[in-house]
Amino acid sequence: MAMGNKLKSLALAIQPASLAAFITAASLSSHPAFALDTFTPSYSFYGFGTLGVVYSDEDQADFVSSWLLQPNGAGHTHQWHAGVDSKLGGQVNVQVNEHLSAVLQVVVERQEDNAWTPAIEWANIRYRLNDNVSIRLGRTVLATFMVSDTRLVGYANPWIRGPQELYQIVPITNIDGVDVIYTRDFGDWRNTLQVTFGQTNQDLITDGELRARNSFLLSNSLEYDYATFRLAYLTAHLDLDTPESNALVNAYNTLSDTLALIPGLEEAAAQASVMPGRYALNDAPIEVYSAGLRLEPENWLFMAEWALVTEANALSKAEAWYTTLGYRFTSVTPYLTLAEVNGDTPQEPGVSTSGLPPSLATTVSTMNSGLHQFLSGASHAQKSITLGIRWDFISNAALKLQYQHVDLDEKSAGRLANVQPHFEPGNRMNTFSAAIDFVF
Repeated sequence: MAMGNKLKSLALAIQPASLAAFITAASLSSHPAFALDTFTPSYSFYGFGTLGVVYSDEDQADFVSSWLLQPNGAGHTHQWHAGVDSKLGGQVNVQVNEHLSAVLQVVVERQEDNAWTPAIEWANIRYRLNDNVSIRLGRTVLATFMVSDTRLVGYANPWIRGPQELYQIVPITNIDGVDVIYTRDFGDWRNTLQVTFGQTNQDLITDGELRARNSFLLSNSLEYDYATFRLAYLTAHLDLDTPESNALVNAYNTLSDTLALIPGLEEAAAQASVMPGRYALNDAPIEVYSAGLRLEPENWLFMAEWALVTEANALSKAEAWYTTLGYRFTSVTPYLTLAEVNGDTPQEPGVSTSGLPPSLATTVSTMNSGLHQFLSGASHAQKSITLGIRWDFISNAALKLQYQHVDLDEKSAGRLANVQPHFEPGNRMNTFSAAIDFVF
């Protein structure tokens, strides 16, 4: 159980403590009730990182850790790629007094522009009202799934990366706003209720941006001995701004205006006019439901999660799940993961070409084909089986080896990125990953 204790200690260590306490302390020190000498802040620092490399045998697309956030990876760009999982992070915790604290977490990993730019993952102030209730203000993790808090800390997780089928279903990882955490013990049971409200902007590949407004997350975790059960609900309004989506909207708006000027083509003009509103992601509401279970009896590890994402214009409805089973032999833990994600691609015929002049009919057919590709690209269906082994060869460091076989849906590129013109959906691919995860 040594590794289990390490993971629990690490999870406690990286819980948001807080950040800008210096500003708060300075602002309060002018009041007699908060004399400066009553503030004796304590500081702690935690670091974490991953050194990894990935191989893929798919030469017409790239295997990446996130298809929206990494422009390329292993496969087409390079058979072996060291930038898929590698990262370095640090976290500073400041404890001002028994109630007030702050946290700042900065992570360096490959960004959407291929640059290794430091990014602020967490930056918040926390005020603990009592033993049960705390409030955080600022940037916090968006705790949609079971290991969202430790998603970037590979050492705290059994795998090299969370199962992509589920953990990429929501690409947003943090949120700027406020959350309230209520923890209550009932004998040997502990229940944690978290409510989060805020917004976030996420830069995407190809100069895109995803904005989530009016985001609301409600999650509840119930712990008993070696078992944890978690439920969560997330709702948000999404704006997607990419060259592809903008070009599609502009093209159909122009087509609608053009067809409206031609007598007898009013119906086709009406069809074209509704396309932008139907598929453009502009203040589009979306909901995510998720459930998770973690069991660690003796040396066994069992994890399973399920998630459902509702349809939001161009983003199809998707359902994902995974299950992981592992067993700890002192410092070695082999594990097996099964995972699947399914997406319903809208069957959109586009604008009818009936009665159009030949040259215009060709243009409309091309646009309809582009719309179909755009909708198919937003549907990511695949299933995989992963065999891995973790070796805690020294204190605070683990070597992981992972083989993954992926079956892609016949109409989808799955979780792959940088898809090339000659890529064939429905293929099977294999990847091999090696990584050293460490904390300090």
